[in-house]
Parts: sequence; C-alpha cells; structure tokens
Amino acid sequence: MQLSEDTEAVLEFLDTTIEGGLRKRNDVGTILELGATHGEAELFNAISRTGTGMFKVYGTLRRLQQGAEGFAQLEREFATQMNLLREQLATLVQHADDETALRFDDIYFGMSQGVIRNLVDLAHDLAKIKGLQNDGATPQS
Repeated sequence: MQLSEDTEAVLEFLDTTIEGGLRKRNDVGTILELGATHGEAELFNAISRTGTGMFKVYGTLRRLQQGAEGFAQLEREFATQMNLLREQLATLVQHADDETALRFDDIYFGMSQGVIRNLVDLAHDLAKIKGLQNDGATPQS
C-alpha cells in the first residue's frame, strides 16, 4: 500500500519521538493511511485504545509468575483485548487492497506464537501513540 506524504511525515515524527522508534512502522502507517483515507478516525482511536489496554495487560502479565494470584484473570483479559484488536484491525483492513489484506491476515489473524508477538509489537506502538495523544504532543514545523 502506498502511503501519503502526510502519513510518512507522521511516521517520521513518531519514529523520532518514541524512544527506540516504532516496532511495526509499516503496519502503523497502513493503519493511519486507511483510517485517514476512509474516514475511520473513530475506528483508529478504538484500535489505539484497545492496543494500549492490551499492552498494559501484557506488561503486568510479564511481571507475574504463572499461577500467581490474578494471573489467570489477566490471561483471559489479555486474550479478550487481543481478539478485540484483531476484530478492529479486520474491520479497518476491509478498506485495503488485496495484497495488504493478505499481509495483515498472515501477520495478525493467524493462530501462532508469531502472531501474538506481532500483535504485542503493534500494541506497543499503539500505546506509545496513545500516550503522545494524551500528552498533547504535536509535530514541530
């Protein structure tokens, strides 16, 4: 999918603002582009909220040992957030070309450990973007 100059500028800003840069830069660009070109700002915001929630739960899970109090409940919440993120992405990707839709299908909609890692990386980026939105950060001209 070809990204607009505006989307490329946003990605450049995010890469320089987020410590360590974006983990899924191209996919964030695709999500931004689809959201902007198809009037899906609310869906993009929902995706960023869900990704943020998923990443927070993931961070908490990583600090706990399996079997610890609340671990099973957090695992269920992680799965719920992950599936919601996948549903939201699937809704947005309906606007994409076939090649992009197939790529997202392989990367985010399969059933493997790699898919979970990809979703966590995307959730990381979405959480960082949401954090910038909440902080009111704007790109410098």
